[in-house]
Amino acid sequence: MTDRHTDAIEEAYLLIEAAQGHHDAARAEAADREAIAHGWHDVRLLLHFARSLACLDAGLDDTEHVDAMLAAAVALDSPVLLALSLAVKADRRARSHRNTTAGDSASRLLAQAVVLLDHPSDEPVVHRAAALIQVGSVAHELGLWELALEYYERTRQLMAGDTSPIGRRQSRVVAINELDLSLDWAAGLAGIGDWPTRTEDFADVTDAEWPPIWVVEFHGNRELLAAVAGLPAARGVPVDERIATLSEAIRAARAGDAARAAQLAEEATEDFPYQLPTHVYLLQLALIAKRPGTNPTAIRYGDELARLRWNDRLDRMAAMRDAIAVERRRQDHERLSRDVVVDDLTGLANRRGYQAYLGTLDNAKDHGSYAVMMIDVDHFKTVNDGFGHDVGDLVLIRLGHILAAQVRPADLAARLGGDEFVVILAEVLPGVPEARAGQILDAVRTHPWDEIAAGLTVSVSIGVHHGSRAELPALLSDADRSLYEAKHHGRGRVAIAAG
Repeated sequence: MTDRHTDAIEEAYLLIEAAQGHHDAARAEAADREAIAHGWHDVRLLLHFARSLACLDAGLDDTEHVDAMLAAAVALDSPVLLALSLAVKADRRARSHRNTTAGDSASRLLAQAVVLLDHPSDEPVVHRAAALIQVGSVAHELGLWELALEYYERTRQLMAGDTSPIGRRQSRVVAINELDLSLDWAAGLAGIGDWPTRTEDFADVTDAEWPPIWVVEFHGNRELLAAVAGLPAARGVPVDERIATLSEAIRAARAGDAARAAQLAEEATEDFPYQLPTHVYLLQLALIAKRPGTNPTAIRYGDELARLRWNDRLDRMAAMRDAIAVERRRQDHERLSRDVVVDDLTGLANRRGYQAYLGTLDNAKDHGSYAVMMIDVDHFKTVNDGFGHDVGDLVLIRLGHILAAQVRPADLAARLGGDEFVVILAEVLPGVPEARAGQILDAVRTHPWDEIAAGLTVSVSIGVHHGSRAELPALLSDADRSLYEAKHHGRGRVAIAAG
């Protein structure tokens, strides 16, 4: 990755941070133009993330940008960025409360994201941190607090010691999100009468780099958490007056003074400087409702609803653990199934995958034209003997990349063993197989093999034959004979079987 690419990634994360409230559309557009020019699909994905957040802030539909994130992550074959994109989509599902299919529910999407982050990868740490944070945020939104806490802790461990500007920004996000989660959790417990007696001690980690509204939120939530836990207010820390009033209402409720708690809770306007955690707001409403003189039955009804809501949260957390376990088994099975038919070295289909492909064609109903190319590396034994088997493996890997670039989803490129490869082209027009074989020959001939080892040159011989699907078994043997004809006439060439 070049320094300019790294700078573009950092610029994209700056735009993500500023997207809600201070989105710079022109700056994002300029960054997108540069990303397109350089083919930086990861940067484009992040810019779609920034735009989706800006849409949320403006009350607009961001589906276009979320879908673009998912498409880019799939094209990049990036598990970490796919996890980020799935978590963003899960967040939108959770926010919308729309009825969705089971396979597209917020919980299912979140489970997929969780499992994708199970395994280490060589992707940039900043991407993994962003994905972990997003998973934690969605888990919090869904009331899966234990899971949210786990992912914030994982992010902190990942970012430990990272003093880069982007690392410091992500650490700030984790700090404010963890405090928000702890406060929501403590207020939820208070709502069922289980007032916490202690909470995690959140040191004041704000500094001049923090956005001012984040400082207000951090200090406010820290004061509210202290109130819920029955601790005195921190001295010398400025707290918004409305937050301070609500904190005193909570302390009064803990002390058993329902009248004062109701009065102060009602005085604390709902126009707070930032959005309070859901269960703090519910606790405020409960304190107001429990003023002296309220019908006891109404109070019991409210308390029972709070307990039912809490039990439902526990059930959803258990169900989520089960969903994650199921998703892990599904992805493991998918990985094992893929490994069975994929060649470890080249990433192409192996002989078993080749046989499976032929099996699918046996059941096909089309009668179109097929072409078979048998491909063999010329003098491959000389490459292994002269340069070593490690270089030979690198040659096969590069050849696998070249062949993969020449096939469509309906086609097949497979390594049958050693330096023998086969390409099957489905539904091809006359002249295409010969042209494709020539392209492969040229790609191999012009490839910079000396990057692998000085003085290394590589060529291949290709045998081609084409006909109908029903003739495929004969095509394979005819193409094989053509391959040996190509080798017999000097190698590094294409031989086409007479049809």
